[in-house]
Amino acid sequence: MNYSDEHEHHMPLYLKAIILAVVGLFLIIGVIGLILPIIPGILFLALAALLLAKVSSRFAYYLNNNATWNRFKRYFRSVGLLSIAQQIKLSFLIVARSVVNAVEAGIDFLRQKN
Repeated sequence: MNYSDEHEHHMPLYLKAIILAVVGLFLIIGVIGLILPIIPGILFLALAALLLAKVSSRFAYYLNNNATWNRFKRYFRSVGLLSIAQQIKLSFLIVARSVVNAVEAGIDFLRQKN
């Protein structure tokens, strides 16, 4: 199957240019986020991929046939099946685990300095 037949995107050129500029910005932030633990790099890379798939039928075809991307889509759909209270609880637990990991990393760093 040809990717251009399956995913045709008709949008004005100026809108494509704006989206591509945002994709470029998200890619830069994503790469920086992979280096600096403060910025969620994977999130920005995923957003860049989503936006690029809206502009490029070739990239949309590639993304829809990628096993890793399809696993992420299934995961996010499954989280969407949770109630709001369950989503808030899950978010709280993820944040709490991140704080615990950060504290552990800080303690390890201080121990190495001494």
